[in-house]
Amino acid sequence: MNKNFIVAIIFLVFFSCSNNEEKISYLSVQELLDLSNQKISNSQSFSFILNHKNGFTSLPGGYKISKAEGDIEKPDKLQIKAELISNNFLIKLSYLSLENNYWITNPINFEWIKTPEEDNPFKNINPINIISDIFTEIEDESISSVNKGLYEISAKINSNNLKSLVGDIIIPNEKINLSLIIKDDGSVKKIYIYGKVQPEDNYETIREINFEKWNEKISWQQP
Repeated sequence: MNKNFIVAIIFLVFFSCSNNEEKISYLSVQELLDLSNQKISNSQSFSFILNHKNGFTSLPGGYKISKAEGDIEKPDKLQIKAELISNNFLIKLSYLSLENNYWITNPINFEWIKTPEEDNPFKNINPINIISDIFTEIEDESISSVNKGLYEISAKINSNNLKSLVGDIIIPNEKINLSLIIKDDGSVKKIYIYGKVQPEDNYETIREINFEKWNEKISWQQP
């Protein structure tokens, strides 16, 4: 068989296979943010886990959040399990907010205590609005990587838009670097917040927030 003929057949087969390969299309950063905004607006509930590297989140009364996880349901239901540092002691407690009523567990016997708003250590934070506040004035956003349907977006935000996470103990008008991990359906999976958001932070402080259980049913029970 003519050698040139064999080469031609191989070329045609390769070219045909290449044309039949599925073309992968990627979302633009604006399309992804639009999907996320829609997902946030349409979701009535979600769960979150907050972790820190090289730092903590300061609360009024000298409390420092080391780790927190909780459930949120719009418009005003919130339950949190938190590890706090106070006077160099680690305290574990739970917090519940239902329709402008607040309860917190006694860190010694873990019994629920109804708390007036003025004594509520979480009164100045509002995790329900964490994501929507971050998306309000996001700047310099760009896609850093795409892997198996997960997009990583690098961006900046004004620290004032993080009050729902850290409350009023904040360095105002500071430019903060973010990384957002978003699924291709618009679900926010993780947010990394880098650097000095509060006065006691340092430039190596990283806040990592994981989100899950979007729009899943949550059980609520008043103590």
